[in-house]
Amino acid sequence: MRHRPLPLLLPLLLLLLLPLLLPSCSIRGSFQGLYGYYHKTLETAPGLVRKAGPGICDSVQTDPPVVYAIDGKNLRCCLEQHEKSLVYLWRPKCSSDLCLSLQTVQEYCDARGIELFVVAEYYDVPSMRLNHPVERPVFGVDCDHYATDLTGKYLKVFFNELLGEKTNVTARYYFLFRHGVLTRMSDNLQGATEPENTGR
Repeated sequence: MRHRPLPLLLPLLLLLLLPLLLPSCSIRGSFQGLYGYYHKTLETAPGLVRKAGPGICDSVQTDPPVVYAIDGKNLRCCLEQHEKSLVYLWRPKCSSDLCLSLQTVQEYCDARGIELFVVAEYYDVPSMRLNHPVERPVFGVDCDHYATDLTGKYLKVFFNELLGEKTNVTARYYFLFRHGVLTRMSDNLQGATEPENTGR
């Protein structure tokens, strides 16, 4: 007597059970880092985000904090006003050693005479509602200006505008400028700000 039909029934049985198993395999959390959550932030936290306007380069941190949505060209105008400035591409939910606190980066820049400009890679209401000890407000990318909420798309165009040329630098965290011209970029703070050792 042959019992071969049983192996054939096994795939059919799995196929029937699959819909019952799938609902328990849902994704929990958010896709921050993939999406900017700009419009969701506008809806859930009215007043937290404002469009950058005239005088944005002289703005200071407020209590409660305000995040200013800005594009690359307007941020470059701010950087041009300073001999040395650092743009820190801040990832609010990042827990890597490369993702330093805003206070740590501010203190580092203060000790070296560097103006700090923090740009959030994406919007995160709980992190942005904190009153971080930084001199300037946190900036966010103006997703309306770039007509997308996809982080990879808007960061590429944002940095093209910021640098005044086509580039692909979104994998970095720290960008050092002199009078608005990029001089160095790195995925760590010291690599972006300290001169390279020439061996002399």
